[in-house]
Amino acid sequence: MKMILRYSYLFWAVYIVLVSYFLSLSGDFNTIFLRVLLFILPQAALFYFNLLYLFPKYLEQEKKRTFFISLIIVVLTIVLIFGSIDYYAIKHLPLKYERIHEHPVFFIFVGRLMSLVPPILIGALIRKSILLQRKTEESLELQNKMLAAETKALKAQINPHFLFNTLNNIYSLSQFNSQKTGDAILQLSDILRYVTYEGNQKMVNLNAELEHINSFIKLQLLRDDDHSNISYETDIQQNNFKIAPLILIPFIENCFKHGNHHDKTNGWIQISIKTEGNILTLIAANSTSNEIQNKDKVGGVGMENVRRRLSLLYPSNHSLTLTMDKFKYQVKLTINLDHEMHNY
Repeated sequence: MKMILRYSYLFWAVYIVLVSYFLSLSGDFNTIFLRVLLFILPQAALFYFNLLYLFPKYLEQEKKRTFFISLIIVVLTIVLIFGSIDYYAIKHLPLKYERIHEHPVFFIFVGRLMSLVPPILIGALIRKSILLQRKTEESLELQNKMLAAETKALKAQINPHFLFNTLNNIYSLSQFNSQKTGDAILQLSDILRYVTYEGNQKMVNLNAELEHINSFIKLQLLRDDDHSNISYETDIQQNNFKIAPLILIPFIENCFKHGNHHDKTNGWIQISIKTEGNILTLIAANSTSNEIQNKDKVGGVGMENVRRRLSLLYPSNHSLTLTMDKFKYQVKLTINLDHEMHNY
């Protein structure tokens, strides 16, 4: 609104100057300037009164009858007052345009009435555009708030998922190799610290996300002394990348949860996280077998949530490809890390 008002002030000033200049070519400038002011200033007054008072107070409050009655009263008042002033000015401040003085008095008032129509119409169009812009801004604000609430809800579902799985892993360690239980608890502590503090941030450093992944993988490897069939590689070109927290770990978690890597003959896991320019690429693949059961409900929720988070945070700046056959399950995720995420 403030910008529109500033431009309108400039418009009226230029309008007055230009009309005065062109008319002054055939008459006294002072007389013509005064006559132009008497003609244009009522137009400007009606424009602002209508735009800033009548429209918001009555028409936008669904008081249409009051609006039109008020507008008619204001217009007739201006016509009567300034029509009379025009009649007086014609007699005492004549212009060198003889045809102006040839019209009857009635024409003076009709002309004044017609001159008020453009300010009313232009003001209505401007007010309508302001309302449309305001509704658009309110809609975007509401959408951002809804996205924020939904993203936080998705995080709240993901975080317990980590805890349930890691506690199950520690329980398994305590059953088979109690000497590694202490290390597993330390890894769990790192995971919980990251999920509790960093997980609530809008964005985190990519290196912090990778350290969290390292802690998770170390926790998984504590269950077995033979890691020859598990490959984890990273190749990060820059250290200043930011990423949404906990966006990568569900894919890696599924490799360990739903693969058959405990079969040292046929089972394997291959994980690669690399950056090329601003593009991060995650490839997480694991072997499968006919004995692998379908994902349980908790795992399904985790994967569905990460899909939803990707669509919310990187709506047109990521790609996710899932391929599966009877021997392999693979996820390929690419994210444009240079893209500013949606607010939440």
